[in-house]
Amino acid sequence: MQVRKSLLLIASATSLLGASQFVSAAENSEIAAPIGIWGLDSAILPVSGVYGQIIAPSYRASAAKDGNGDDVSFAKSVPGIPVTVRGTVSAKIKVDAIVPKLVYISPDPILGGRIGAYIAVPLLNKSRDVVVNVTTPLPAALQQKIGQSASLASSGHERGLGDVETTAFIGWKYESLSLVAAMNVDLPTGSFDKNSQVNLGMNSYSYRPLISAAWSTESGFDFAGSLAYNYSTANRTTSYKSGQYLHAEYVGTYQFSNNIKAGLQGYYINQTTDDSDPMGASAVPILNGNRARVTSIGPVMSYLSDDLKTQVEVKYFHEFSAKARPEGDMALLTFTRLF
Repeated sequence: MQVRKSLLLIASATSLLGASQFVSAAENSEIAAPIGIWGLDSAILPVSGVYGQIIAPSYRASAAKDGNGDDVSFAKSVPGIPVTVRGTVSAKIKVDAIVPKLVYISPDPILGGRIGAYIAVPLLNKSRDVVVNVTTPLPAALQQKIGQSASLASSGHERGLGDVETTAFIGWKYESLSLVAAMNVDLPTGSFDKNSQVNLGMNSYSYRPLISAAWSTESGFDFAGSLAYNYSTANRTTSYKSGQYLHAEYVGTYQFSNNIKAGLQGYYINQTTDDSDPMGASAVPILNGNRARVTSIGPVMSYLSDDLKTQVEVKYFHEFSAKARPEGDMALLTFTRLF
């Protein structure tokens, strides 16, 4: 029984492979922020009215990085085995989602700008298939048992409702410059099980003030960026408290015609404070503060109908320089319709 428990600890202590919240750092290396969904229309408010959106992100990662940015490895003492068990960890992480979103933008100015709000309801399909490879020379049967037990304990699959995001914002327009200030709140609506390696929700509230700015030019080039700061409360079950982090996004596009824009977009996440686990309840230990970091860049293209009521946007992000989280790629399709 003690050996079995130690084998499970090998898996949990070396995973650091959270399947991201839509794709920050947190318990099991999860991320609270809906990465990549922000866009140019978040900094330059479109015409007033009620919008319906369907957002469909698809995230894939086959690399997992530790707190130093290296591939995950482990060294663990196991009762009954006279040598330290060492090995490597690899994983295939998949996150697919359908996110219905309802947006309202007021027609009349308030405080010199237009106010609005939205609610996004993520329906998630998350999986993580982990392979633990033991490199310490051991009898073949024991080596295989350790690898299989640790792999099984670190893997998982969940499907269902994630954490609902609610946001209120105000936007101003000054000739070529546009500004938007927002407050995002994530609600703990997704299911959470402390014994599961994959969860649909963070089991905590997240608060994320955000400021966006955009610059439009007569030549057809538009540039925009956003900066948010995320703060999460402690997990209501485990008391684990995720660190705070900066979340920046940027985009540059060119207007090729009245209907089509294309360019580059990316995001950057950098955790600024350590995670804390006062009750020691988490399976994944806090290594170097579990401070997550990742950078991405990729193409974006959008189509806007002549009546300005329908927009389709396609994005693709490639991640690099990851720490304490997965490193992968995400494709994202957004359909927007003005009612």
